[in-house]
Amino acid sequence: MIQWILLTIIVGLALAYCLHAYESVEGMSDYPPTSSSSSSSSSSSTSTAPFADPADTDPDDLPWLASLSKLDRVARHGNSCTVMADNPGPEGTRLQTVSRTCESGMPHTADGDRIRIPDLIPEALRESIIRHELVHIWQRRSPELWSTFYRRHWSFEFPGDPPAGIPDQYIQARRSNPDTWRHPWVRWMARWWPIAIYDQPDSPRLRESHTVWWDEHRQQILDTPPTEWTSFFGYPSQDEHPHEISAVYLTDGDMNSEAARRLQRWWEIAKSHR
Repeated sequence: MIQWILLTIIVGLALAYCLHAYESVEGMSDYPPTSSSSSSSSSSSTSTAPFADPADTDPDDLPWLASLSKLDRVARHGNSCTVMADNPGPEGTRLQTVSRTCESGMPHTADGDRIRIPDLIPEALRESIIRHELVHIWQRRSPELWSTFYRRHWSFEFPGDPPAGIPDQYIQARRSNPDTWRHPWVRWMARWWPIAIYDQPDSPRLRESHTVWWDEHRQQILDTPPTEWTSFFGYPSQDEHPHEISAVYLTDGDMNSEAARRLQRWWEIAKSHR
């Protein structure tokens, strides 16, 4: 009788041990170890990757950083904009060499008349890059002058909000740009809204984006520019915003489209008053 009791106790303990082991394995599958590499993480875990402003963030950058969306912050995860050199630049600017991961290696401007060039950019490319970024500096310095040109000569408007009716997925997927962030939403000819969006919103990368056009009249997204757009602007290499279009035209000396010719004529007059 005692042997049967002991046997029952031993079997019960064994079953309890097996059940505990099974529950532990299930728990590990639901909560992977934090030491797992990011390359093995799912897109859902990537979308919640932490982002914190670096300790050495320039105070001038705080408004820009505060404007970033959740996807913008995910896309910049791991970026560092540590300033490696800060020298006087052309036209009263500050020419900063920053870490190669800053804005995923893309040159840009920042408040305080700063032109920021990641250190991976070859010296041979810097001259044309600085010319492009100088246009953005002028846009920052004289916002009313430029917005007046865009309205009168290019038929752009600058609504403060996204267009009514556009699906939320496009609002969420919009990629912010440090050279255009104060007026991210633009409307052309009272109808079309060019928008730069991430190629893969589930796993956004700054260098992987494209422009779409929201047609306000037909309430639909276009993956290619409308005919009216290309007839006026042609095919500038950066077409998401008038700030970028004009920087491309002025850097290249482009005169191949009606939009470019209007800009070049206006600029010859405007630059004498800078």
